[in-house]
Amino acid sequence: MKVLLVNPDNADQAGFSFPPLNLIYLAGSILNEHEVQLVDGYLLGREGIKKAVTEFRPEIVGITNYTLGHHAVLEIADWIKKFSPQIKIVLGGAHPTIMWKQILENYPQIDVCVIGEGEYTFREFCNGTPVEKLAGIAWRKDNTVVRNPARTYQHHLDHIPFPAWHLLNLKNYPAKGEGVFNGIDLSKEPRVSVVFSRGCTASCDFCSTWWIWKGHRARSAINMANELELLNTKYAAKHFWMADDDFSGDIQAAKELCREIIRRNIKIAWYATTRVDHVDLELLELMKKAGCYEISFGVESGSQKILDLIGKNTTVEQAKLSILNAKKIGLRITALLIVGARGETKDTVNETIDFLNTIRPDGVGAVGGLWILPGTSLYQRAKRERIIDDTYWLRDRPVPIYYGEHTKERIEQFLYAVHSRRKLGTVNFFIGFYVLNRLKNLVKKSTFMSELYRKRLRPLLTA
Repeated sequence: MKVLLVNPDNADQAGFSFPPLNLIYLAGSILNEHEVQLVDGYLLGREGIKKAVTEFRPEIVGITNYTLGHHAVLEIADWIKKFSPQIKIVLGGAHPTIMWKQILENYPQIDVCVIGEGEYTFREFCNGTPVEKLAGIAWRKDNTVVRNPARTYQHHLDHIPFPAWHLLNLKNYPAKGEGVFNGIDLSKEPRVSVVFSRGCTASCDFCSTWWIWKGHRARSAINMANELELLNTKYAAKHFWMADDDFSGDIQAAKELCREIIRRNIKIAWYATTRVDHVDLELLELMKKAGCYEISFGVESGSQKILDLIGKNTTVEQAKLSILNAKKIGLRITALLIVGARGETKDTVNETIDFLNTIRPDGVGAVGGLWILPGTSLYQRAKRERIIDDTYWLRDRPVPIYYGEHTKERIEQFLYAVHSRRKLGTVNFFIGFYVLNRLKNLVKKSTFMSELYRKRLRPLLTA
C-alpha cells in the first residue's frame, strides 16, 4: 500500500519547528510492509501537502490532529477526498482520541479515528485488518459511528520500532538554543526531538496527558541510548530536546539513561521538561554529566493555594529545592507558570513573584489563563459553567481560555506583574503597567514605534 503521512500546515507547535515525531514513529512501524512518504505541512504549507498527494497518489493518508489547527486538518481531508474519493483518511492524535464521535458524525471526509497509541493500530489498518476486528479505532457502519474495543497500551516501549528518521531532513528543524555546551554551539545545530517516555504520573486538571496515555511508561536506558547514538553517528545530530511530558517520571529509569549516555561517551547537548517532585540531586548531577544543559520545570505557581486548586500535587518547597539544586550544579532553568488560574488573587500572584525572586530562574514561561482542552477536568468544569459545549469544535475558532472569575484585562495585569517581577499594588507596578499600555497603543499606529518598543522599550519595562 502507498501511505502518506501528513503533518498539517498549522500544527500546534507554537511558532517552533519540531520534527513530527508521532508521524515518523508511525512510519517506522509500517516501513517494512508499505511504501511510505511523509509531508510536513508546517514546513511546506498547504500547497506542499497538495503536491505530495497529487504526485504520490496514496491509498491511505494518515493525518495528525491536534485540537489547535483542527479545522485545518478537516480542510486538508476534504480536499483529499475531492481529489480522490477512494483514498482512506485516518486521523490520529489527541483531538480524535477524545472527540472521535463528533468528528465521525459531522465530517464524512474522515474514514477512521485512531484512539490512543497509534503504531500497532495503524499498522494493522494498513495491513488490511477488517475495521470491525481492529481494536483502538472508531469508524462508521451504515452511517452509524462505531467505537471498537480499546487497544491495550504497549507497556514495553522498546518493542516499538525506532522512528523513520531518514524521511526527514534534520536541517529543516533549526535550533533555538543559545551558547556553547559540551563543545556544541546550540545556536547552529539542528534541534532533534526524541522521547524517552510517554505520559505522566499526574492528572492536573488543565492537562489531558493522563487521559490520553493512562499513566507513565519509560523505555529502557539501552534502547534510548541506541537511538541517540544512531542519530549522533548516522545523522550527525548533537542537539536534542527530550520531548517527554515528564522526562523523569520514573527517576530510576532516568538515572539509568544518563549513566548509559555517560558510559558510551555520547557527545550531545540536550534539554528536558519534568516535574519538580521528580528529580533529586543525584539525578540532576547525572543529567549534567550526560549532556543536559537546561531543564524546564512545570512549576505553575509560587502559591501553595493555587497548586492545590489545580491538582498539581506538588509543593512550593519542592519547587524551590529542585530548582536551587539544579542551579547550584550549573543547569539552566526555565520556570513554567500559569497565571490567572481559578482562585488567583493579588496575594497569590505576589507569592509567585516572591518565589521567582528566590529561585531566580534563567527564563520564565508564563501563560495567562488556561486553555480549555477536551479530555481535561477543566473542560468538564467549563461545560458545567456553560462557558463551552462540545459543539464549539464544529466551528473554526481558537481554543478558548478559561479566565475563571477574572477578566482578560486582570489576567494581563497578573502576567505583567510576573514578567516584570513588580508586585501588584505597588507604585512600580502601576507606573510600569500604565506606560506599557500607552506604548502598546502607540505601537499599533507606527511601524517605527513598533520596532522601538520591541527592541528597546519592552525589555526595560518588563525587566
